[in-house]
Amino acid sequence: MISAEKAKLVKAVILDVDGVLTDGRVGYGGPELIKFFHYRDGHWLKLALRAGLIVGLLSGRASRANRERAAELGLTFVREDVHDKLEEFEKLLREYDLKPEECFYMGDDVIDLPVLKRVGVPVAVADAVPELDEAVIYRTTAPGGHGAVCEAIRLLLKARGDLDGLLERYRR
Repeated sequence: MISAEKAKLVKAVILDVDGVLTDGRVGYGGPELIKFFHYRDGHWLKLALRAGLIVGLLSGRASRANRERAAELGLTFVREDVHDKLEEFEKLLREYDLKPEECFYMGDDVIDLPVLKRVGVPVAVADAVPELDEAVIYRTTAPGGHGAVCEAIRLLLKARGDLDGLLERYRR
């Protein structure tokens, strides 16, 4: 579970894309890759932004779909075609004046393991490879691309004490 102590330190939410925001499948057949994103994941990322968090993507693959989804949601940053995620993560720490323990990271495969081992709140999707279990504090019940981000962000915002305030506008 995500403890209130760790959650309250979080200033940034960083997500892998393929296998986390998508189900990990890639479609070909035209000039661009086809990816499917879950609407609820997007809404909860907007709630994280409303809570004042930095929210961005750290992806090993470059895709117009990634950039379009990030722009649609108003995410803080998109880092693509990243072959060394730990190196790029260290750059993000410097750029946004963050400490590792102030970061939430969500991944699904071994490429994410070095970053998961560094952050304060490391999370894996339900269908992540078992090698991530050594580093994560929470594994979602939903698989990547099927509301896993929504599930994890909800838990983070609840543990931070932000959830009720963010949901008040919907409860009127």
